Amino acid sequence: MIIVSTSKGDFSFQSEDEVLEFIQTTEKENYEIWISGKDAYPCMTVCINGKYAAVHYFQNDIGDMWLSYNEENQEEVTFMVSGEKWEPDIHAIISVERAFACITEFCTTYEIPSCIQWQEL
Repeated sequence: MIIVSTSKGDFSFQSEDEVLEFIQTTEKENYEIWISGKDAYPCMTVCINGKYAAVHYFQNDIGDMWLSYNEENQEEVTFMVSGEKWEPDIHAIISVERAFACITEFCTTYEIPSCIQWQEL
């Protein structure tokens, strides 16, 4: 079971395809989603604003976490996180397509996705 949490509630899905379909049909202007399995950890947050995203991966509840990394990005993007504006370092910004690849991989393995680069926090 895959659990997706948004500001509109928690939703359960059986496959990564169902998760992607849900996310792709949700508004993409500026929102944050949390994704986990039946356990709280590991989990991933994906912040999306239009064609841009930033992804956090949380290994456990003791602070082992990573943020997406893309040294080629030069675009500043602001996300809404828990109702507040968050502007990460420009190198944390990835394309929404890369974020979707992360979601697919995470929902399959529940491990840190290898399809992008990460910076440990």
